[in-house]
Amino acid sequence: MLLWSYVDLQVREMVEIITREFIQMGGSAGEMELERAKTQLKSMLMMNLESRPVIFEDVGRQVLSTGKRKLPHELCDLISSVTASDITRVTTKMLRSKPAVAALGDLTELPTYEHIQAALSSKDGRLPRIYRLFR
Repeated sequence: MLLWSYVDLQVREMVEIITREFIQMGGSAGEMELERAKTQLKSMLMMNLESRPVIFEDVGRQVLSTGKRKLPHELCDLISSVTASDITRVTTKMLRSKPAVAALGDLTELPTYEHIQAALSSKDGRLPRIYRLFR
């Protein structure tokens, strides 16, 4: 998991929202929500590929990473084939592994690595509360 933060005031809240979303994805993905996400992803893919520079970038990235290029309709077919159990399986696997955290900016409010790991191991994804007497 990778977290990027350019905002310094809501860093803690952002981390907690992300950890809660990961935990919820591990439970079960709603069928309607999954279909909406797949439709949005396919629409974004097709709209982005209307620009020649984006097409060239896509071809280059695919060839460099996999050695071949998948056509847009092939990618849409792959997206369509994703199931709720696939999402649960991948999320569960990710939650079992150690998180990778990267952040940029004022990190005074960034939770510790241990707190992020604890939130991802919890049932609700909430960060441990911190009480400070002085700031």
